[in-house]
Amino acid sequence: MAAAPAPAPVRCRRRRLIGLAVAAVIGAALPAARAAGPAPGELDAGFGDHGKVVVAPPPEAGEWPGAGAVQPDGAVVIAGTAAPARNGYAFLLLRFLPDGRLDPSFGAGGRVWTDLVTLATPLKGAVTGGVALGSSSASAVAIQPDGRIVVGGSTQSGGSTAFALMRYLPDGRPDPSFGSDGLTLTDFDPATNDAVTSLALLPGGKILAAGAAGDRAALARYRPDGQLDPTFGEGRTGMVTTGHGLLNALALAGDPAGRLLVTGQAGTAGGPFDLGAARYSADGVLDPSWGGSGVVTTDLGATGEWPAGIAAGPGGTVLVGGASGSSFVLLRYTADGKLDPRFAAGGVSRAGPELGGAHAMVALADGRVVLVGEQVAGNFREVALARYRADGALDPAFGSGGVVGTDVTRFHDDATAAAPYPGGRLLVAGVSLDQENTHPGVFLLRYTAVDR
Repeated sequence: MAAAPAPAPVRCRRRRLIGLAVAAVIGAALPAARAAGPAPGELDAGFGDHGKVVVAPPPEAGEWPGAGAVQPDGAVVIAGTAAPARNGYAFLLLRFLPDGRLDPSFGAGGRVWTDLVTLATPLKGAVTGGVALGSSSASAVAIQPDGRIVVGGSTQSGGSTAFALMRYLPDGRPDPSFGSDGLTLTDFDPATNDAVTSLALLPGGKILAAGAAGDRAALARYRPDGQLDPTFGEGRTGMVTTGHGLLNALALAGDPAGRLLVTGQAGTAGGPFDLGAARYSADGVLDPSWGGSGVVTTDLGATGEWPAGIAAGPGGTVLVGGASGSSFVLLRYTADGKLDPRFAAGGVSRAGPELGGAHAMVALADGRVVLVGEQVAGNFREVALARYRADGALDPAFGSGGVVGTDVTRFHDDATAAAPYPGGRLLVAGVSLDQENTHPGVFLLRYTAVDR
């Protein structure tokens, strides 16, 4: 049976939104470079089948990865969306052991499906007999120090969708101490579709969620029990929405001064779409010293542009990676929100794969950046990694001229998320489709020596 398309409650201005935003742990970066080991960007032979893991969904179901996070012991958690028997959409969680096998101690054989509308969890196998699920989609995940797993996305709320945060115990069961039976919902406006696309863990156990409320960027900060934090935002409601042309908040980071950095698409509903970035105080108030209003918009000339990630750079600069049309781009802004003339060509590096797009970004500790996405290879798409030097040029010491391509299934392979992995390695998650673009399944790749 052909796979139904995954839901996209945040209005998507590119081919695939799912998984764009990997959960951010404020201040995280890969460790400093090591002196010896395998060549940078090689697949890790100790993971799965020579560095690759491909997970087939249960019969008559489909699964799309949304985001990934790595536990301190090297286990990997993938959050995303499941379509059990094509009767609706549910939160998906998969946990893998450090060698790439599904963890049998987690959920049902390493897999958890959660219908947020009924909280009937775990859903087992194909859901048949006319059972109709709700519409829930996960796009962000973070692992707390105590091993509990926070997943962000959206779910039905009346006639629209709302921010949805679900917290799970380390074994995959819903955490009853969080929200209501593990779930907390935030509906910015009953008339709009709202969705979480990025998460950050904050000091004191607080959780910051970023995404969209209709056609505005949206932030919400939660206390450790899942309740909105009344000390956050200009109105002290726990919620923030931002206009100034910023349509969503697809990635989130922090800077050394404790400010919040957000990037998303900018423009008007329906497009064309540019790259946008915003800076807030730690309590969610727009910083007018950033571009005069707190929001900066950059048009690189293509009708379809989207960010893959954001990170603090040296000397108060800000890095934004993403795509413009069908190519990778990396931008650097000065501390006041202007394109940095000392970086690449007037602040913009257009180097990297053509006929592709970047969907995730990882900043290395020495100022280099890795963008992760896909590129066209023959008649299909393959995973593509591009590593940039601190000056914005492609790094010739990485792969072929700075780019590594990986064919996972010989058909359509789209990378949707990336996360640092212990030992200077990199984890990449994505979705594979067969030749007819049906039967979606999750894949994982692990690369070695990305930091060297």
